[in-house]
Amino acid sequence: MSALLPGLLKLFPGRSPRRGADPLGTVCHPRGDTPKKRLDPKVGGRLALGAVLALAPSVRASMPEGWQALTVLKADEALRGFDAGRASATPAGAREADFGRAVALLARQPVTPDQVETARRLFAALAGSGTDDAALGARYFLGRIAQHHQEHADPAEAARQFRTLIAGHETSLWAQAALTRLALLELYPVNEETPPAGRVAAAERLLAQAHLPVAQSELHLVLADAIFYCELPPAGALPHLLAAEQLGRLDAPTRADVLVQIAEVSGLTGNPIQARRFYGTFLAEFPLDRRRFMVVQKLKGLDKK
Repeated sequence: MSALLPGLLKLFPGRSPRRGADPLGTVCHPRGDTPKKRLDPKVGGRLALGAVLALAPSVRASMPEGWQALTVLKADEALRGFDAGRASATPAGAREADFGRAVALLARQPVTPDQVETARRLFAALAGSGTDDAALGARYFLGRIAQHHQEHADPAEAARQFRTLIAGHETSLWAQAALTRLALLELYPVNEETPPAGRVAAAERLLAQAHLPVAQSELHLVLADAIFYCELPPAGALPHLLAAEQLGRLDAPTRADVLVQIAEVSGLTGNPIQARRFYGTFLAEFPLDRRRFMVVQKLKGLDKK
């Protein structure tokens, strides 16, 4: 199933779109949206479909009915397709069918506790019986279920699943996708016994295990968000914002936010040249953005200094 995974990280984002910042996207913490909620459990079914949308044609051909139904959000049809395909499948095909069935159960609306439990059991059997892509994907989803899908979230179990996946298969795309999920669990624990600076430092250590640019970018953005949210010195967010911008893996709305935030923090930390450069880049790339007038005023203020 290694052919399933190209482009996976785009479809399994570790963070939701940047929300709740002020009109300039500056260094205040989110309003009305805590980062604990940044990964909205309501979109869990859509996130699960990332595995389907990333399938290579050669793999989809083995059980086309199931995968094609999932790509158009027809979970019931997908379940029938996987069940039919499993009846005559090879052992590898049976594992693919079980994996597809479990993903479809998470995508079927409304998601019920019984569905989640059935999916969990399928994923647990796959994760415990091999090291193929189905097993790695299953362990990723076991973490996701513990983190968001089950009725009572179990952050400790989610973190355990993600750490096991990363420790054993660090360079796999499933492990790379798990890094940001694990970072969020470390940054926003249920019992906040560790001071915010310590939580950020712990999450920053995950960067050493991020090997794909998209995983690196996601981690840098999550870390910058946490520094702002926890009201730590904004200078600490600047290297993360610069790194994310330089990696070039940002969608347009996120890039607009990052450009303005880099400029804002640069101005706050005594680097007006860099602030002007990133304000100018923002104005050139986003001429219709609603923050344009305010950015122009910021630039005029810098020119007076």
